[in-house]
Amino acid sequence: MKIYVFLVFILGLVVAASGCTMSGWGSGNMINQTKEVNGVNQVTLNGIGTIVLQQGDQEALTIEAEDNILPHIQSKVEGNKLIISYDTNTPTPTKDVKFYLTVKDMTSIGISGAGKIQSTGFNTKTMSINMDGAGDGNLAGLNLEKLTVIISGAGKMVLAGKATEQTVTISGAGNYEAKELATETTTINIDGAGKGTINVSKVLNAIINGAGNLNYLGSPQVNQ
Repeated sequence: MKIYVFLVFILGLVVAASGCTMSGWGSGNMINQTKEVNGVNQVTLNGIGTIVLQQGDQEALTIEAEDNILPHIQSKVEGNKLIISYDTNTPTPTKDVKFYLTVKDMTSIGISGAGKIQSTGFNTKTMSINMDGAGDGNLAGLNLEKLTVIISGAGKMVLAGKATEQTVTISGAGNYEAKELATETTTINIDGAGKGTINVSKVLNAIINGAGNLNYLGSPQVNQ
């Protein structure tokens, strides 16, 4: 009898453990939450998910995620910077997490991990983009005076539009695709196995170390 009770107890533990394992995944039920982010002009995403960036007067952040994922997402504003991160015990999402961000201006973007960012148009004087990890970015319709891009790891960034001046640093196996971003002056440094494609009309300053590869469109003065 004691053996039987003991076996039932063990079976209960197994079932409970199985339940805990299943709760480690997203529920599949999508919900959203919106909050004001007045005055924000910088954003950092630590972790997975896609930031959908839009320029507009009604500044807000709408988070779209599964109902057992959303409570684990932290979004806080420090000064003029929005920081998005996750709790350490966050279940694994089964559907894409989206961050719809509308701001009047954006000067700094940071992506750490496997996060993504996309936009179809943004007009500002200066913008810096820092991608660390295996992130992915696709920003079109840019209208900038000065752009700074840093890609570390295996990240990929695709840009289109125009920028008077840009400075790009690629380390690791990063990929910078900016053949549709028209620039007058570009300074680019590739270290490692990174590669880049750029569009420059006047001056190109290029430093390539390791197995890096650079392709450019235009007829600039090239300084190496």
